[in-house]
Amino acid sequence: HVAELVKKAGYQYVGTKQKEKEGLASIEKKFLFTLPFTIPLLLHMFVSWRLLHDPLMQLVLSIPVVVIGFLHFGKSGLGSLRNGVPNMDVLIFIGSMSAFGYSLAGTVMNWGTPEASHYLFFETAATIITLVLLGNVIEHRSVKQTTTAITELGRLQEGLADKVVMHDGHEHVTRVPFNELKVDDLVMVKSGDSIPSDGILVKGELQVDESMITGESMPVSKRVEEIVIGGTLVSDGNGLVRITTIGKLTVLSSIIEMVKKAQMEKPSIQRLADKVSGIFVPVVLGISLLTFLISHFVFLISLQQSIMQAVAVLVISCPCAMGLAT
Repeated sequence: HVAELVKKAGYQYVGTKQKEKEGLASIEKKFLFTLPFTIPLLLHMFVSWRLLHDPLMQLVLSIPVVVIGFLHFGKSGLGSLRNGVPNMDVLIFIGSMSAFGYSLAGTVMNWGTPEASHYLFFETAATIITLVLLGNVIEHRSVKQTTTAITELGRLQEGLADKVVMHDGHEHVTRVPFNELKVDDLVMVKSGDSIPSDGILVKGELQVDESMITGESMPVSKRVEEIVIGGTLVSDGNGLVRITTIGKLTVLSSIIEMVKKAQMEKPSIQRLADKVSGIFVPVVLGISLLTFLISHFVFLISLQQSIMQAVAVLVISCPCAMGLAT
């Protein structure tokens, strides 16, 4: 089932018919929550306030951020590992948790001594999480803007039409939903109305805004026997339209299908990126481990510095430039 597969991969399934939620998205709330805790941790590198340099204060400030990062990136990373295709969140999770765990262990073991200051990298863990969340927020907003096209086009297919029915030589007008219209139905349109479906003008004269099709901002004059397109707007005039095309055969439906198809198709560079990312994460983890082993056991660099160099490899690899660019 699609919903189960999406959830196993570490994502939330929202379906296809769900209405847009108002207010902030979940990822935006997470970023805004972590930001106030991260800013003081960064400030301690620029100001000499004693409170900001206190190990306990830094620990307290970093814990809320680390909890959010643990839950957010841990869930996504675990889902990708289960599917055998580790993603960038694995690196973000390991890098941030390593920095936090190292700082916590160093602080506890050297509590109350000047040496504790040498192990304070709480701001590193918090900054990694907050900055990547910021990147996710920007990505979320970009995707939201680009995917509104289908929603906006779909709304043009919704509404009520004034259907004209001849009975005993008289015209009777009934309001029916656009999707209940049939071929050869007669529909009355007037200024301000949206033409419900593709058809031919059989009576009257219209000024029609066809900018959704042509991009032309000036209204187009439509006379009897001329074709009108569903979803376009009547700027001025009154007329009677005979429906010639309904459903998926209309121009508007064709546009929506083309937009959907374009969004689903992956460009060749993205397919290449997907293949590379499948081996990128394991390779980075291997390089990080190798960095630690060579630093500590070959070049006899201190345990603290060797761990930080290994963490640095993970941190630098987190926001993979290739992935973001693609």
